[in-house]
Amino acid sequence: MVSFKFLKSAGWAPWLPLLAVISLPFGRSVELFVLIMAVIGLYDLIKNHQNIRQSFGLKAFTIVFICFMAPALLSLPDAFDLRYSSTSLIGMIRFYFCGVFIINRITNYNTHLWLATGIGCVLAFWGVDAWLQQLAGHDVFGLPPFSSGRISGIFSDNAELGLMIIPFLGVAIAAFKERINVYASVILALLSVSVILISGDRSGWVSLFAIAVFWILLFRPKNFKFSRNNFLISISGIVLMAVAVFNTPQFQARLDRSLIGLSGNYESVNTASSFRLPIWNTALRMFADNPVNGVGVRGFRYAYPDYALSDDIFVDKSLPKDEQVGAYQAHQIVLEFLAEMGIIGLIGFMAAMWVLFVKWYPIVRSQQSALASGYLISLMAIFFPINSHLSSFSSSWAQVIWLLVALCVSAMAIEKRDCSDS
Repeated sequence: MVSFKFLKSAGWAPWLPLLAVISLPFGRSVELFVLIMAVIGLYDLIKNHQNIRQSFGLKAFTIVFICFMAPALLSLPDAFDLRYSSTSLIGMIRFYFCGVFIINRITNYNTHLWLATGIGCVLAFWGVDAWLQQLAGHDVFGLPPFSSGRISGIFSDNAELGLMIIPFLGVAIAAFKERINVYASVILALLSVSVILISGDRSGWVSLFAIAVFWILLFRPKNFKFSRNNFLISISGIVLMAVAVFNTPQFQARLDRSLIGLSGNYESVNTASSFRLPIWNTALRMFADNPVNGVGVRGFRYAYPDYALSDDIFVDKSLPKDEQVGAYQAHQIVLEFLAEMGIIGLIGFMAAMWVLFVKWYPIVRSQQSALASGYLISLMAIFFPINSHLSSFSSSWAQVIWLLVALCVSAMAIEKRDCSDS
């Protein structure tokens, strides 16, 4: 029987990141909880700056934050729209103090386990809600899907359901296995995977594949064993999920569109990629003209018309030149850093990946921590370069990234401290 006594001992701190995750489908509401965490984090840093600054967690978090922020700051002198780029960077500061809050306030394993279990319950609700929308045409709140080809569940007019599950999937499965049992974790995994597939978000599909590969190659415990009963139950669940998913018109339509690209010509690949090729080519031209520090963070849309071809579908030529904008982002993380921050940005991104794969991975691997592994594997998946991405500096996706980085660091710091004390 599942015990919920740990709820009473978890304290109030984990409620804020959990509420942030819960509010992700509701637009700007997540900003409230991020702001509260940031204010408390700033207070903690001022009041206990000596202890916090010397902690492993804050040092690790700060290094990754600098890998993103230093190139962004260096892009400002040549920013295409200095005001907008500056405003975006000032807004990023709240994520740093939010991270300080998480690292300083969520400091024991049971609290982390409570939070991860709560996140798992959120994902389970999103999954059931999405399948209800698929079967009934609306979700539990009466919300319709994003389009006839995209199931969006509680996200409704936002088509990011599948992608928003990815950052929290690994840790949620690990928490369900530890807090409830292996069957609960298998059910959550199958439910979440099926929703990612029927959501039609192909970047979510690629991220899901990356999670599977990283787990098999890097994170699978050396003594990992799967009993015969668990194996049979899992296979049965996979078969049922596959039958259900393959019979949804949304999945079939997105799969058919993806397969068009196999013919290899420009038009078919462009169609299969949802017309990303003009955007990526424009990003490369942007980088070629601004190779050192790019056009400035979040300046992509404003610089776009100057580098787009005359027949580019993302530029409205009917508008006056000074009112024209283009695609909002590069839709590819490496091209985003190159176009907006130049070579300096690419160096920063590679440094961040070096920290994740070379510095953090051995620590997490040696600790055999299920929760830290769950967070880190999701980080690796969302930064996987062979994919289409949201902008790393957009408020909606940046909140997810830095929440995930802070939770990963916090879980690592707890395991590191416990190993040192034992």
